[in-house]
Amino acid sequence: MCVSDAIHLAIDSSFIHTDHLWCTPGSWVNYHYYGPDFYEELARIAQRGMFDMIFFGDAAETPENFGDGYATPLREGYRWPKHDMMPMIPLMAKAAPNLGFGLTMSTTYQHPFHVARLFSSLDHVTGGRVGWNAVTSAYKNEAANWGFDTMLPPQERYAKAGEHLKVVVDLWNSVEADAIIMDRDNGIFADPSKVHLINHEGHYFKVRGPLPCLPSRQGKPIIIQAGQSEDGMNLAAKYADMQFVSRRTNKSIAAHRAVLDELTVKHGRQPRDLGVFWQVRVVAGETREDAIRKERRFVDGLPANAGLIELSFQFGFDFSKLDGKMKLVDMVDMIKAQKTYWGPFEELLKTEDPDTEIEDLGRRWITERSNFIVGSVKEVADHIEGVHEAGGRNGGIILTKSYSAHGALRDFAELVVPELQRRGLVRKEYVHDTLRANLNS
Repeated sequence: MCVSDAIHLAIDSSFIHTDHLWCTPGSWVNYHYYGPDFYEELARIAQRGMFDMIFFGDAAETPENFGDGYATPLREGYRWPKHDMMPMIPLMAKAAPNLGFGLTMSTTYQHPFHVARLFSSLDHVTGGRVGWNAVTSAYKNEAANWGFDTMLPPQERYAKAGEHLKVVVDLWNSVEADAIIMDRDNGIFADPSKVHLINHEGHYFKVRGPLPCLPSRQGKPIIIQAGQSEDGMNLAAKYADMQFVSRRTNKSIAAHRAVLDELTVKHGRQPRDLGVFWQVRVVAGETREDAIRKERRFVDGLPANAGLIELSFQFGFDFSKLDGKMKLVDMVDMIKAQKTYWGPFEELLKTEDPDTEIEDLGRRWITERSNFIVGSVKEVADHIEGVHEAGGRNGGIILTKSYSAHGALRDFAELVVPELQRRGLVRKEYVHDTLRANLNS
């Protein structure tokens, strides 16, 4: 993998039919999980916009981190329901034959043989356009749904993830690309010397191999990792092709990339072996005033407690129980004790005034939790170009949540992408037909 220096584009479509967006004007009209039309059109728009990937995160749980158990998420339409998006991918892939797809599966709860076989098979179905988002799963209710009374502590989750990823990669490599001969004259289907046992016996897994799947057109699926803690960064540097990262400023983007470059070299790889999709929330209009009107319409439709609900889900602590005047810096020990997403909270500490009060942070969190831009086409393009430069021109951006579909994606594809193309930053056509090759070009 050697990610090119062009701006690559992805869109995060994780749960965005919920997350307070179901009632936003123009958002998710005629959405039905049981019918593929909506998602097929999402894929077509992304392909017209020269996107590399649509990404679907996952967490197999119903949120209960705010107030009255799961009543609030269900009543307000927040991250529920969560259907498995994998069955939808072949339909979307057929509708958009150049687009890639990122799917999530847990290294904590899923077995590596199952992951390797399923993703390899899906990669064949899509013609080599699949990426696996390897997550360590840091939600209490998800652990309960998989039969565990408590979550594994973070260090052990990442130790298990490291072994899991090694097994998956070894399984993907256990069958060589030219193993199939199909010599009808001599009755030889495959060359046994090209297929290998892995005989893995580790602390968490025991897998004999080989994988009963052939390498796909892109060799093997792309590996994606999103951890921002020290353990997550090391895991990405060792195994991942792409990392999804939420950093709020260009300064923190540059700092993250510098650390990642050092770690990739430490693990025997080169910095360009690992690209980053930087999360950016974009509200684009033909003029700045148009973009501001769209942003105001979105904000005015949010429940008053939307930010606190999101904070509760993100960090595993019920923010409804806190004094609104409590300061961010006073929450450090409380968040660490949840054993969830320390990396994003650490980013908050670096980019917010430590004395910020919780009620103020809650008011701004939905719109300011990630890097964001609200503006005209030129302003948005300038901002994206700045993010790309800060990240060492090694990856691209992923449109993060809090946007309406299909409207906001269509705005980006029809308004912003042509400007990025005019600047020579985004491709004008797909040269290749696999996700890996497109990321490399």
